[in-house]
Order: sequence, then C-alpha cells, then structure tokens
Amino acid sequence: MTDLNQYTHRYSLTAADMDTRYRMTPNAVLLYYQDCWARYMACLHMAAFDIVKVNRLWVITEFNAWFEQPTALWSDDIDVTVWNSEVGTLRLYADFRVRRSDGVEAAHGYGCWTLLDTEAHRLAPLTPFHPQLPILPEMTCETHKKRRFPTEGTLLQQFEHRVNPINLDFNGHVNNRTYLSIATQSANEQFMDTHAIQCLTIHWLRETFLGDTLQCRLQLLPNESDKPAYRYLHTISRNEMETAAQVYSEWEPRTAPIDVCEHAKRE
Repeated sequence: MTDLNQYTHRYSLTAADMDTRYRMTPNAVLLYYQDCWARYMACLHMAAFDIVKVNRLWVITEFNAWFEQPTALWSDDIDVTVWNSEVGTLRLYADFRVRRSDGVEAAHGYGCWTLLDTEAHRLAPLTPFHPQLPILPEMTCETHKKRRFPTEGTLLQQFEHRVNPINLDFNGHVNNRTYLSIATQSANEQFMDTHAIQCLTIHWLRETFLGDTLQCRLQLLPNESDKPAYRYLHTISRNEMETAAQVYSEWEPRTAPIDVCEHAKRE
C-alpha cells in the first residue's frame, strides 16, 4: 500500500524471525525495514535495479531502532511503514514503524542511506535525485544526530568468525545483517529470557569479503541511567585493526513473561 509519501507492507513472522521464545528478533526488524524500504523505492523508480543503470548503489551506513514490550510473536502479522524524513547532499534518512496487526507498536527507528558510485568507488551526491524523493520531516521518529559509542568498557568475550558464502549479499560483500548475527552469537540464553532489548544502533564502517576472518569483541558499558539496564558494545574488526561494524544495544528486565501456550491457542 502506498501514497508515494510513505509505504506500508504487511509481513507474517516466520520461524526464521523468532528466538527460542517465539519473539521477533532484532535481526528480523532490520530485515523487514530494509525489504519494505526497497519496495518503497521501487515505487519511486529508485530501487537498486533502477539506479544501477547509472552506476549507483544504495548503501546503508547506520541503523537505529527502539523496541517496545511486549514485542510481536511468531506467527503474528506485522505492518511495516517507511518514509523518507531527511535528505542532504550525501545522506538520506528513512524512518520506519513496526506495528502488530492489532495496531500496537513493536518498534520504530530509522536508517541512514548513501549512494555509491560503482565506477569510482566513492560516495555520489543525492542532489540529482532530490525531485524524485518525497520527504516528510514532520514525521521524523528520533533525532538523526549520529550516536557516539563509549570507548571504555569491561571486556566480556572475544571470538572469531570466518566469512562463508551464506554471509554474502548479491554484491559479493558480507550482508549487513550478518554483523548483527555475529554479535548475537555471544547472547546468553538465560539473559535473553529475562531481559528485552530496548534500543539498537549499528554503524557499518567497512566492507568485508568471503574468506575474511572477523574478530568480535563484546564489552559491557557503564550504566548511565537510574534504571536497571545493561549496555553492550560489539566491535567487529577485520585483520584485528580495521573496524568493520559496531553494534550497540541497551537491555532492560522483561515486564512480564510470555505465555507461549496461550499465544499458540490464540493463533
């Protein structure tokens, strides 16, 4: 459904979108945001297959999401709505909301997109495309000011990941959702059962490729609020020195346990 100013698409959560307690994962939110925005840009004739004709490629450099409790469960239907809220010379911000079919919000946030010149391998200006881009600044979800991550924290874990073929996207690069998947390899099942993610920020900084060995460092950051919350930073690097991505997350105690049996009866 689209009015060209914004776009909404309904998805049914599948088994691949859930954790061990049938809850929608942050990775699923990122997936559906990107898919819905791609569908929207196709309506504007600015999808990847449109702009590749003029040697351009969309690249997402930052993703921010805020989550509500309770979240959507398998096999809920969710409505994802996207719109473009800010555009400059080099950056386009596209906001989103995820709602369950009953209208309750599950998540909201935004992503930052840039254009890559595929021949010169550098950023290209968005200015020539401004007339094709409806912009709704009054609907901005959150401030687009770049979030800075603390540099000091307690090292909890570090491990390596060897890039394999299923980690790649259609460009031959490591898929941006893969970095979030790598970070969640360090998740503690007991912690996940008793805590819910409150916000998530991902910065993609460098490309990585098949055969690369990625090092992931997990740090616990100081809690700067009065609430019982946990703040984590995953830093994923190539060759131990080049930071490819950083994943920042905040977690809070769950407000109530999910009765999976009752949910299954409702379905």
